[in-house]
Amino acid sequence: MVTWSSFAYLATWVWFFITALKLSLVDFREHRLPNILVLVTYIGGIVGFTFIAFTQNDFQVLVSSLLGSLIACLVYLVIHFLGGMGMGDVKYAAVVGLYLGSLGWSYLYLGSLISFACAALWVLPLMFIRRKTRDVPFGPFMALGVLVSGLLAIGVSAGA
Repeated sequence: MVTWSSFAYLATWVWFFITALKLSLVDFREHRLPNILVLVTYIGGIVGFTFIAFTQNDFQVLVSSLLGSLIACLVYLVIHFLGGMGMGDVKYAAVVGLYLGSLGWSYLYLGSLISFACAALWVLPLMFIRRKTRDVPFGPFMALGVLVSGLLAIGVSAGA
């Protein structure tokens, strides 16, 4: 039986996938993450996780999501001030942290690790071929970290 809560989970994650795909395409093409699309993605996630919290009468997922969003945003902001990341990535970190936080604290770490590892695997060959690695779009790798973490979480919960 499909519940409102399971429907909301699916809708919230489909929303992320669709907007992450659009943001990734823009970031690869233009090396930017449009504020309006990042904001729309964030609002969709908050609405989804809020709806889930109310339908389950358990606000842990919403609190974890919001704390994950705050933590990721602050960490990326520090990286930005150190000169390693653009502000679009910092804003998108709020979205990434929202979704990773909904999965749990270990996924917040794991998703971030996956993002940075995949970006490094992308950049290393570029360093040897072109030696141009300054304008590498990081948004697609952030989205990939979230999606892989989401799939891992599904696999873990299915195995339990």
